[in-house]
Amino acid sequence: MGSATGDWVYILHPRPAYAVCSSAGGVIDCLAAAWVTPVSRRPPILMVALAPGRATYALIKSSGRASVNVLGWDMLERLHYLGTRSLSRDPDKMARSGLRISTVDGYPKIEGALAVLYCGLRSSLSMGDHDAVFLDVVGVEVSEGFEPRPRVSEHRFVLHVGGSEYTTNSNSSVVL
Repeated sequence: MGSATGDWVYILHPRPAYAVCSSAGGVIDCLAAAWVTPVSRRPPILMVALAPGRATYALIKSSGRASVNVLGWDMLERLHYLGTRSLSRDPDKMARSGLRISTVDGYPKIEGALAVLYCGLRSSLSMGDHDAVFLDVVGVEVSEGFEPRPRVSEHRFVLHVGGSEYTTNSNSSVVL
């Protein structure tokens, strides 16, 4: 058995990549996150692994709110931009992103997203270089025609392979 290196996480890729957004005090930020997973159906809870220094994470802690946006393949470059730019280093990050952000009951939403999960902050745990951030899903918005099951969706969405490499779902599948 070999030792775990920083690349061990890519054994678990490709993974869907999402835009996680939050706002507080008039500031909105979004980041790209592939480490997102459901942890409970009832009540509906998901977990997002976030680096403690990320501006979006600070906004989530401050506001207690976040949105998880499923973006289509056509928005790949914008999603990658969100994952490679920091609001703390570039205050104009969101303006330069080319994304239109609106709000729904105080939750930021990326216009054109295939689906959006509106979430409230439940808790977080420090877990090494990332925190496990648990979010209560309080609302869901799905665009017309989007089917959340990848095998039947006519919409292609982003899967993160690692680093700057991405792929997408296809309409083919095997059912065993």
